[in-house]
Amino acid sequence: MGEIRIVTDNSCDLPEEVAKQHGITVVPLIVRFGEETFLDVELPKPEFWRRAETAFPSTSGASLGYFMSAFQRLVSEGHHVLCLTLTSKHSSVYGSAWTAAREFPGQVTVCDSESISYGLAWQVLAAADAAAKGLPLEQILKIVADVRSRVKIALVLDTLSFVRRGGRADGFISLVDRAARALNIKPIITFTNGEMKLGALNRTWERGVKRILSDFAEKAPFEAFAVGHTFRLDRAHQFAQEIARETGLALDRIDIFETGAAIASHSGPGLLAGVGLMKAPESS
Repeated sequence: MGEIRIVTDNSCDLPEEVAKQHGITVVPLIVRFGEETFLDVELPKPEFWRRAETAFPSTSGASLGYFMSAFQRLVSEGHHVLCLTLTSKHSSVYGSAWTAAREFPGQVTVCDSESISYGLAWQVLAAADAAAKGLPLEQILKIVADVRSRVKIALVLDTLSFVRRGGRADGFISLVDRAARALNIKPIITFTNGEMKLGALNRTWERGVKRILSDFAEKAPFEAFAVGHTFRLDRAHQFAQEIARETGLALDRIDIFETGAAIASHSGPGLLAGVGLMKAPESS
């Protein structure tokens, strides 16, 4: 087996310069507004939200062709490819990668991250670091699985409408959406085993933020943390400071980012997300 190279999809929210630094290939996602189709990397965030004012966005995963192209390039260079994807519970990305991998038997391994955003990014970075050290595939997969088990995600939404219209909600979320709109309730969403779940319902958005802050404080200590948002930059910075205070994590270990299309298409504006990587037991 040749040197291992890492491929992922753009739902990881990994900054381009970080991906390049670690030799990670990032495949774009497809975003649709009605009949119009775009690659997420070609759609600046202001344009995304301008279009979202008149048409609900949806994502349809990554094109099979983009995975084929990435795999072909790396395999032709003599590498074995490890591809980590957005959770298969809410996207067709894993299926596209797996289908493309069948064209390269024994040369491409596809792994479902059971996560999204930085929950995927941390798995990807761990895999890239392990691969750079020359570790075998089996050991890299164990490292990735360990990181996956320590990721915790919770987000506060201003509305459930984007989740419901995007088709990524379980039946219970769709049912609650009507009551949430009528009562102006702000929901919390969590991820469990790669699946989006409805958490607590809150009478105000700020109360929801305080609730997830308390939940994360109970799960400390953290190795790293990220705060994602849509149109909530000031509150995201404040939340990062609160996480640092409540968990003891240094502020420079907390990333703040505006979410990409994979999350924004299903959250809408007014999102605040916390993504924590808990410390491994032996390093607590």
